[in-house]
Parts: sequence; C-alpha cells; structure tokens
Amino acid sequence: MSEADGGSEIIIKGGSVHVQFDSSGYVKDPGNSSKHNHAGKKITKIVVVDENGVEQCNSGDSPNGLKWTVTVSTK
Repeated sequence: MSEADGGSEIIIKGGSVHVQFDSSGYVKDPGNSSKHNHAGKKITKIVVVDENGVEQCNSGDSPNGLKWTVTVSTK
C-alpha cells in the first residue's frame, strides 16, 4: 500500500540505525514520548529485505491487519 492510496510505511534500516516514518501521521503518545501511534491504521504487510536486497520475509497482504512485534537489537 502506498501513501497515495492512504497507506504509509515505517522503514527500519540497519548498519547504523535509521528509522523513517510519517511523523505527522504517527503522533507521539502523550504518556511515553518514545512511542508513536495512529489508532486508525493497521499493519497489513511486513517485508524484510537484507543488505543485498534479497527478500527474507514477506507476510503477504492481510487487509484485516496483522499483529506482529518486530524487535531490532543494536550494539
């Protein structure tokens, strides 16, 4: 889903840590400034690509939403 059709993406890149998302769409949680949310959106697809551009995981489209936790560890 693209931004043009009402969707948006959250991108997490490794090496050094880079997180990219639409901060106007995902607002800070007033109780915890390290969290952002958008109550009207659902996760509908997760794709993981490695540093060589090779797809490692693709959940497929799930219009009703997915409930996943993705944990990224850093050193």
